[in-house]
Amino acid sequence: MKVGITLGDPAGIGPEIILKTAPYIKHMSNIQIYGSKRLLRKTAFDLGLLREYEELRKTIVDCVDSIKYRYGKPTKTTGRAALQSLKCALKAQVDILITPPIVKDVIRYHIPNFTGHTEYLARHFNTKNYAMVGLWRTKRIMLLTTHMPLRHIFKHVTQRAIFEKIVLLNWSLKRYFCVDAPRIGVSALNPHAFEFSLGEEEKIMRAIAEARQNKINAEGPHPADTLFDRDLDGFLTMYHDQAMIYLKSKNNGLNFTSGLPIVRLSPLYGAALDIAGTNTAEASGLITAIKQGIKLHRNARRYDRKNT
Repeated sequence: MKVGITLGDPAGIGPEIILKTAPYIKHMSNIQIYGSKRLLRKTAFDLGLLREYEELRKTIVDCVDSIKYRYGKPTKTTGRAALQSLKCALKAQVDILITPPIVKDVIRYHIPNFTGHTEYLARHFNTKNYAMVGLWRTKRIMLLTTHMPLRHIFKHVTQRAIFEKIVLLNWSLKRYFCVDAPRIGVSALNPHAFEFSLGEEEKIMRAIAEARQNKINAEGPHPADTLFDRDLDGFLTMYHDQAMIYLKSKNNGLNFTSGLPIVRLSPLYGAALDIAGTNTAEASGLITAIKQGIKLHRNARRYDRKNT
């Protein structure tokens, strides 16, 4: 089991929270940090984390250019460093990929249509059937659509797309979370579901009926504002904020990409440019991602052995 941690954007909190994982990962021989010793040592010096740097130094793979940067000020150069780190980890063929936060705006200097790790990794692995899944404790929340303008969402709410995501979520719950008979709740698109529907909820309802015909225990569409109060194993939401408003109100939520040949997780927060370089970032989210990544990888291996 090979675990790779990328650098994130050097202008953000990525290097800081990596250093702060030292007490947890310093004895783990299967972890490598794909970045720059010089860059991480500079962050360690600036923030008084030199002991943590020394504990992690042997796990750092030098694969990122030495750059000049300012905390809280991402640039084309810091975007390139974040990409170099990610590409290096993928080249190393890690089993578990942990990605601290990047800044998408500066990644777009290098990849104009870049929308996030999820879509980038799907293209890298040539994966068509994939999804972003937010995790918090026993809540597993898959998104039908991710990063797109709200006005574009409606054309993606189709019976076929919803059915395919329900199937993927059902499989994901079995493979990664050891749920033998998943119970899945599907959100409505509109407030109060059918009360304000212009036909979208009917499409969702047909997709749920199709899933049930295929022996998947799916229900809904339920109003998104109360969906997560239900005692279910997994949830499918129609767009980003239906899931993320709930998830980002919690501590140590995670972003999991289902459908890839590797396990990929990240803490569910951004680069926190406002506190970068202040030594106030919490590493608990990154540590949670590492622990959960190992657990999901083990679960997946057991599932594959049982089902092949």
